Order: sequence, then structure tokens, then C-alpha cells
Amino acid sequence: MMEYIVGAILLISAIVVFIASVGIWRFKNLYARMHVVTKVSSLGLLLLLIGVNPLFLDWFVLFESAIVFGVLVFLSPVAAHVIARAARSIGTPGTTDEPEGKDTSDNLK
Repeated sequence: MMEYIVGAILLISAIVVFIASVGIWRFKNLYARMHVVTKVSSLGLLLLLIGVNPLFLDWFVLFESAIVFGVLVFLSPVAAHVIARAARSIGTPGTTDEPEGKDTSDNLK
């Protein structure tokens, strides 16, 4: 019975990660893509770690899973923030306050 529950959790995790990958491909804005990467992928990994732990029933696996998820939760927003600041500083389209149709080549001097 436990294998079916774990299988369902892992299937849901795979579906969430697939939806995140489709979102990265479909969204046009850098900020929307970063949102998908940081939020939805974290949920997919959390479901994966929750699904794996009941199979092993070991404290060490639980401890490793908690460390992996903790690192992801703390470093993913930091990395997204650094990428957003870098994209804004070089003037990537869609990251400045000006409309996208306006020529911003004068601002790069």
C-alpha cells in the first residue's frame, strides 16, 4: 500500500516539475520565468523528497532530505535576486521601467 502512495506523490512531483518547465518555456518576461523556477520547482522537489522518505524509513535519509530542501529554499531566491539585478543593470528587455517598444540604446552610454 505504501508503494502506491509514494508512487502517487512522485507522479504529482513529476507533473509539477513538468508544468514548471512548460512555464519557463512559455513565459516571455524574465521575472515570470524566475518565479516559476524558484517557486514551482521548489514545490516539485519537496514532493519528491516527501515521496522518497517513506520508502527508506531512515533518519539519515530524512536528514539529507531536509538539508537539500533547506539549501534549495534559501539559495534559490538569492540566486533569482542576483539574476534579476544583473538583468536589470544590463538593460534586458522587460526588466526596466520603460515600455518595451521604446528604444533604450541611448541609456547604455
